[in-house]
Amino acid sequence: MTDVPRRLQQVVDLFLAGKLEGLNHARHVAVARILQHYPYGKELMHLGLQISATRAGVPEKYSQEITDRCWAELPAGLPEESEFEGGS
Repeated sequence: MTDVPRRLQQVVDLFLAGKLEGLNHARHVAVARILQHYPYGKELMHLGLQISATRAGVPEKYSQEITDRCWAELPAGLPEESEFEGGS
């Protein structure tokens, strides 16, 4: 399906389940950098952010416009697996 290492695929699974811990801005960007390598990655990012916000009890914090703008500015390439240590 993708050229994404298994450990980073597991990060995506946790994110889409709304169970990825330590979701700050840097971690969101790292997840997005992984999803760039997936078919329909941007759509999956939208879904994951909606799930995360809803599970946290703040669905109003999700913004499609902000996500689209940030997606267009993402750096290329996969993040280091170490960016997900200690929080997932």
